[in-house]
Amino acid sequence: MANRKKSVEINLKDISSDPETYELWDGKKYIGTIKKEGDRFLSFVERNETPFKSVKLDDAISELLMQYNLHNH
Repeated sequence: MANRKKSVEINLKDISSDPETYELWDGKKYIGTIKKEGDRFLSFVERNETPFKSVKLDDAISELLMQYNLHNH
């Protein structure tokens, strides 16, 4: 039997104290943080201190989602 695919709502929240920092949430569960540093975006997955580097914000979001799906499903 095939499993049904569930739609998931992902939220990107601006951090008001730092205009170049975003948090990615899956409903009420924290996924990671994206920070702009120079001309790159650094993606930090949950508690991981080593960032993934991306040129575009969309790529940083995709990287966080891939890592989240890899480690949580």
